[in-house]
Amino acid sequence: MTELRYRTAIAATTAALLLTGCTGTSGATPPTASATASPRPAAEASPTRAHKSLAQVLRDIHDAAQGVGDDRMRVLSDEKTVTDELPHCNAHGLIMTLELPGRPEILRLTDRLHNRGWKADGPVTDLAELRYATWGIMLRARPVPKELTAKAAPHKGMIQVAVIGKCTK
Repeated sequence: MTELRYRTAIAATTAALLLTGCTGTSGATPPTASATASPRPAAEASPTRAHKSLAQVLRDIHDAAQGVGDDRMRVLSDEKTVTDELPHCNAHGLIMTLELPGRPEILRLTDRLHNRGWKADGPVTDLAELRYATWGIMLRARPVPKELTAKAAPHKGMIQVAVIGKCTK
């Protein structure tokens, strides 16, 4: 995974999600974790085998996001594109936060993902890359871009999420 590829994809996704009211567009994957739901145990949420589906990867992120920002990740992914582009697919999303996020929020997410079998690929700062078999996740804490602050209010920050990997059905 290259950071440049993630940065480009995340910048485009950030604008798309914020401009559509942060709820995605047609083909968007709705968050399924409620704000009151407790994260499921790693054994239940993620299989122990080496391969995960995109849905399982997104479930890991949704569960890890509990108590961070809006308690869920808003995902923009096109299921047709995911299917057409097998074996490689990706998803991008945001975890909106009322305050500016930083290393503590990224550490909370990486610790929870670590409990589900994900391994940090390098140091964890306000940016983290994680790996699980053929999957990679990049988490990046950012302020809401100035040109989108009115649309994103009352949120001041976000954690950008990029997922890339080998899809399985």
